[in-house]
Amino acid sequence: MRSENMLTGIKTFDALGGLPEKSNILLIGPPGPEKMMLSIKLLSNNLNIGGKGVYITTDQLPQEIEQKSKKFAADLSQFTAKNLWFVDCYSWTLGKQLEERKDIVVPGPTALNDLSLGIAQSMQNAADSQSPSVIFQSVSTLLLYNNPEMVFRFVQILGSRLKFSNATTLLHLESSMHDEKVVTTMKHLADEVIELKSEDGKTMILSPMLGIRNWIELIF
Repeated sequence: MRSENMLTGIKTFDALGGLPEKSNILLIGPPGPEKMMLSIKLLSNNLNIGGKGVYITTDQLPQEIEQKSKKFAADLSQFTAKNLWFVDCYSWTLGKQLEERKDIVVPGPTALNDLSLGIAQSMQNAADSQSPSVIFQSVSTLLLYNNPEMVFRFVQILGSRLKFSNATTLLHLESSMHDEKVVTTMKHLADEVIELKSEDGKTMILSPMLGIRNWIELIF
């Protein structure tokens, strides 16, 4: 049984009726801003209509993500620690947090148990939201630091827990960083898959599971 769809504020998806809510959606493509832009736009739309969200980051500081969101005309900083909570798995590389924040800090991408607990804590903050938005940027970092089989189990369990919490989750995967077996397994673990690429300055998407069987331009 497919989930009901949710409007995203993104023209291409909403023209198709939106994206399946309460599902785990894999965003896959080469390194670039496309996955982040799509995620921030969807998250911002949910926050602006009174929803809540969780942003799990393994490869950038929360402050950097907030700054980049402004470039996408979606200022996340106004929601931080109110309707949006960051799970920070990156600050460990700097040895300390750069400023006093209320983020949930995890001691690095190898601390999968701590990461799981941090996500659970953040989801408690969003428990009263009908369908919170969760961004996981990026599963690729976990795959670089851990045995892939451990990451697959982690993603499978996490995905089940997030769906039980009625969350709509976008998981980032950098396709060029992994072999075909890893990519295929990650696709198998997701409810939906959206592939992205940049072409002639345009963001292109492909998602047969959503009815997009040929590459089309993503219009925000």
